[in-house]
Amino acid sequence: MTVPAPPDSPQSAEGATDTDSWAPPSPAQAEATVPAAPLAPAAPLAPAAPPALAVAPGAGPGVPLYWPPYPMPAPQPRNGLGIAAMVLGIVGAVLSLAVILFWLSWLPALLAVVFGAVGLGYVRKGLATNRAMALAGVILGITGLLVSVGAGVFVVTRVQAVNEERRAQDDAARARADAAIKAAEERAAKEKERIEAERKRIEAEREKAAADEKARRLSFGQSYTYGDGLKVTMAEPEPYVPRGTVVEAPRNAKIIQVKITVVNTGSGELSLYGSGMPFVKDAKGNLVFSLIDGSGRLKVLAGSLAPGEEATGLSAYALPAGAADPFSVEFNYGSGQLRKNVIWSGSPS
Repeated sequence: MTVPAPPDSPQSAEGATDTDSWAPPSPAQAEATVPAAPLAPAAPLAPAAPPALAVAPGAGPGVPLYWPPYPMPAPQPRNGLGIAAMVLGIVGAVLSLAVILFWLSWLPALLAVVFGAVGLGYVRKGLATNRAMALAGVILGITGLLVSVGAGVFVVTRVQAVNEERRAQDDAARARADAAIKAAEERAAKEKERIEAERKRIEAEREKAAADEKARRLSFGQSYTYGDGLKVTMAEPEPYVPRGTVVEAPRNAKIIQVKITVVNTGSGELSLYGSGMPFVKDAKGNLVFSLIDGSGRLKVLAGSLAPGEEATGLSAYALPAGAADPFSVEFNYGSGQLRKNVIWSGSPS
């Protein structure tokens, strides 16, 4: 758009030909190009007109005018990464304080370091204004990383220590179990040995008792010595003729005398209580009662024997006909469970 020059403006041909149309107009030319507006009567207010066109400096007549430039808005600071760095740094640091959450704290702490470093780069370039936040994010992130690493090392070390303690406890428990098993085996072996020894002892006692029982089964004329030193001997049976018989002997009976001699071979006095009369049985195992006569020849063992002392008992028996051969004579000595008998058996002479 151009503004026409007034018709009364003188122009020389030389000036017209020498003037540069692209040169900026001089102040005088700029004032001459804008005509003065005549005064007009008052009129009603109208809407504001757009700003007038300005003439480019140094432009001559016919040079296009341009609109004045509008002010450009200032760019907003890029503070988001700094804020994010500080928030993530706080989160990482707080999580790192909880030892069991160390495996969660390293990621926000690492992001805080990265975002904070980028935010500090923006601050150096003038693109951001929150240097303190970005720096705080970097510091908190590094702190969180260090604490997280330390917590991880602590947890790993503690887990290893717990595993070592548990392994040591397991080894100790296994050792105790092995020791208990070994002790049980040893006790079982000792108990087995004890049972075996007891069995052998019982067997030996049984054999000894059987041998002693056999030793106390004698023939007429043999002797037996008890454990306390009492030696007992039965002589060969001889016929006996009663004189002054009080009780008449059975008819056809064979009357014999039984003579038993005892000697104290021990070192202490021995009592003959309960050993005065022997038991005589016929061939059928029936008990034969002794005969009593008035001859005074029959004697009963009684009283006690001093060491080295000897005593003899004599008794008579009537063996029934047909049951006299063989017969047996039993001598009992001792008290309670220690009482033992000696049995002689054979044929009457």
